[in-house]
Amino acid sequence: MTAPTLIAEQHACLEQYLRALEVERECLKSGQVDGSSLAETAAHKQSWLSRLEQLENQRRKAQREAGYGEGRQGAQRFAESLDAGSLWSQIVLLAQQVQQVNRLNGFIISQRLEHNQRAIDFLNQAIGGSVYGPNGQSRHGGFGGISSKA
Repeated sequence: MTAPTLIAEQHACLEQYLRALEVERECLKSGQVDGSSLAETAAHKQSWLSRLEQLENQRRKAQREAGYGEGRQGAQRFAESLDAGSLWSQIVLLAQQVQQVNRLNGFIISQRLEHNQRAIDFLNQAIGGSVYGPNGQSRHGGFGGISSKA
């Protein structure tokens, strides 16, 4: 793969990864999270992330071999030498967007986990012990007026 093609593919792959993160965010924001959809999105994210890592390694190698060294400045000079400076600037912006969306998704996940833990703690207090036994099944048939479908 030529270096300009490599940078173009890196850009396209980063766009796909961002789309996967945005799908994940929409899934997480819904009132009822669809576990199978979320798992499918996670698989897509992992696939795009693996491809991005391969492309990044190839680009860094080509960049070093062309004598531009490591780091952001070397990457920018390398892209400019290929008449791909504008595309590289877009990649940098996309990477920043990916970072922001990923942080937001992490925050949403953290909030959901915290909420779920509070609900479990409440149920444990309401029944005076652990809700679940060692086999993962409910220890109680009822919760004294608390619906176990909550």
